[in-house]
Amino acid sequence: MIKKTDMLGDIMANFPEAAPVLATAGLHCIGCHVSAYESLEDGCKAHGLKKKEIDLLVNEVNKKIKEFESVPQVVFTQKAVAKLLERLNGKKYVKIVHTMMGEFDFDATDGVAEGEFVIKAIAKDSKKTYSVDVIVDKRIEKMLRGVEIDYDSKAKDFTAKRA
Repeated sequence: MIKKTDMLGDIMANFPEAAPVLATAGLHCIGCHVSAYESLEDGCKAHGLKKKEIDLLVNEVNKKIKEFESVPQVVFTQKAVAKLLERLNGKKYVKIVHTMMGEFDFDATDGVAEGEFVIKAIAKDSKKTYSVDVIVDKRIEKMLRGVEIDYDSKAKDFTAKRA
């Protein structure tokens, strides 16, 4: 849970689900470079919020964080798992990467770095269960909660939709 003395940059790095609550309260600058060095309380004061409003906002953000913990992890369709298996290309894992264009893709790799963890992408057909170990960092995993990853054969690309 967060406190009003926490740095905005740390809050956004660890709890991206807090962004809509903070933006609704008038903190549209949460992605600003200054937010990495400014506490939630200081940012709120700079935007004219009073102590009581700040305390209510902290409670609201913590409520959102708690609610978000119950949202299911990202899931993968059978077509997506099949394509990820192809992408392994002899490697042990596929890693969800955030591209420069703000999109997501998958790269094959053999190692898990600090701050990353492994989730299972599982698919079943009438004969067999298939699975791929997918590496994801904490922030991206939170961003993808409640999302279904599919593979569109016509577009030759992965798609994502929120369930």
